[in-house]
Amino acid sequence: MVYRKISTDMKKQALQMLDEGWDVGEIVDALSVSKDSILRWQDKYDTYGCVNPSPVLQGRRRLLNAAAIEDLHELIRESPSLFLDEVAEWLALYHDQPISTTALHDNLWDLGLTYKKLRRVAAECDNVYRAAWMHDVLTNYTADQMVLLDESSKDGHTLFHQYGRAPIGETPQESMVHDRGIQYSILPALTLDGYIAICVVEGSIDGEEFFDFVLNDVVSSHALCTPWRVPSASLSRPSAASSLISSVPLCVP
Repeated sequence: MVYRKISTDMKKQALQMLDEGWDVGEIVDALSVSKDSILRWQDKYDTYGCVNPSPVLQGRRRLLNAAAIEDLHELIRESPSLFLDEVAEWLALYHDQPISTTALHDNLWDLGLTYKKLRRVAAECDNVYRAAWMHDVLTNYTADQMVLLDESSKDGHTLFHQYGRAPIGETPQESMVHDRGIQYSILPALTLDGYIAICVVEGSIDGEEFFDFVLNDVVSSHALCTPWRVPSASLSRPSAASSLISSVPLCVP
């Protein structure tokens, strides 16, 4: 019998005729359907209560169970820079779940754990202390009382593009001179009125040089202590290397 689409009404009619005592062969001749189809419809009706039950969608079985997925999220939050083989080893040790790096990559993607550029945060950063310092500054000082210091550096480093084009299978290559030259560190003292002092040294500025710049160039040379005009000023430098001097109170004219 050739394949043809049989309506739900005809399937119900066949089962009704079967309930009324019709022989299966008689139903086959009357409705032009096969015996196997009638028996299959009867089985579906007895199991699901209808002749056309909703199909059960079943995909690939997930390799990772709920506990492994929850722990995996926690692991990625704590150590986002782990390589795939390290994560796979962790799953094998702690969840007894061996998995290939390819399958692990696909599972991480399905879980929304994508691979992206890592942002590094200094371990010495204390958000509580920073918030307390910011509250103190906003409460006790005004903008014209602030002296800001921040170190910059300059060298002859050759700038070049990180990406280029080439035929498939070939690496783009460009000849250029790599010249860094001499590195200079620049340390300015900035207020609302502009720069009041600046220090330029070859190489990097260490804590001793920074301390000397603050005392001899910023404070002494510019006579910043005139308490009869402004009660106090705050000297601030974002770098953690200047912790010994970053909170020294000053007076500005």
